Amino acid sequence: MANQAVDQELETLRGDLNNLRADVRKLTDDLASAARTGASIASDEAEAEMKRLRADLDELYHRALSRGQASLESVEEHVERNPLTSLAVAFGVGLLLGKLLDRH
Repeated sequence: MANQAVDQELETLRGDLNNLRADVRKLTDDLASAARTGASIASDEAEAEMKRLRADLDELYHRALSRGQASLESVEEHVERNPLTSLAVAFGVGLLLGKLLDRH
């Protein structure tokens, strides 16, 4: 009778241990799935942020390019309207730079 009770307790313990193993396995699977989902969400958010930053950078590039072209056109226009003045200014700047570089 005592053997029967011990055997029954051992069987109950084995069943509980198997249930515990199954629960741990399920918990491990759930944690792995949650980690994959979290990593996927983080990756998606990082990709969206990179796309936004790339779009901002493209916009800044095009804005700077357009301003540079506008400045170049403005200088060209000024030189065309005042060729002698522009030539005199360029000559003066050249002389000044020559003097500054000659000293060193």
